[in-house]
Amino acid sequence: MPLTAFSPCFLLVALSAASGQPADEAYWARWRGPQHNGHASGEGLPTTWNADSIIWKTDLPGQGQASPITWGDRIFLTSALEDGRQRVVFAVDRNDGRILWQKIVWQGEPEPTHVMNGWASASCTTDGERVYAFFGRGGGLFCLSVDGEVLWSHHLGDFEGPWGTAACPVLAGDFVVQNCDADRDARIVAFDKKTGEPAWETKRPDHRGWSTPILVNVAGREELVVNGHDGPRAYDPANGRELWHVKSFNGRGSPTVTPWEDLLLVINGLRGDVYAVRPGGDGSV
Repeated sequence: MPLTAFSPCFLLVALSAASGQPADEAYWARWRGPQHNGHASGEGLPTTWNADSIIWKTDLPGQGQASPITWGDRIFLTSALEDGRQRVVFAVDRNDGRILWQKIVWQGEPEPTHVMNGWASASCTTDGERVYAFFGRGGGLFCLSVDGEVLWSHHLGDFEGPWGTAACPVLAGDFVVQNCDADRDARIVAFDKKTGEPAWETKRPDHRGWSTPILVNVAGREELVVNGHDGPRAYDPANGRELWHVKSFNGRGSPTVTPWEDLLLVINGLRGDVYAVRPGGDGSV
């Protein structure tokens, strides 16, 4: 099967044999890590490795593109079985690669997707007590205990569009937030992370999208920033009110916004320019 068919079936953990895992790196609890930029901090991180660096290897069920997240000794991942007819969340022991539990959270007829996407592309997020996973039309948003018990779930719509979904859930205070961009009924929604009760919902421009929101703090004000077809927009994570927006260059706001010093770096997926935005504004910036 070609690489573009999201076919990796094993998990590799490669660490420097000469150094231990930094303590703060035991918590990579969301897509792109604690700083929303994919950067790891700490000392003793490996910069080179080879076959001798592999501590363990584990065959994984199904197909998926979700990045692993970690909390302590557990790694959480998603997968799709039977060509998307089953959506699965599972946990792996970080020490030896054992699959601790595997939970089918949804079964049904799979929605259309792209060969380079699939049905399990959104990474989970966790607060150490609960794990949140998103599967688009295939069941929506799920909350599980770290031991694999489904606590609540919400179907979030049909996500019309030919290329599937990939935006990851994020935690913002007491809420879990999900970007629901689609060709129809696009919106961003928040739920109480413990009970699943709806907290707020804000309309977004109707267009398919795959960008994961990030949370930034600007002079004491928290902003939830998410890219989109017409450019990035910022929302108040407490109530979903739109704070500011920027018109993009060429559409397809798929890439996640990246924080850098006091700026946000943005790129759009369709021949888009790279541009920097200063958060903290109001209205059109």
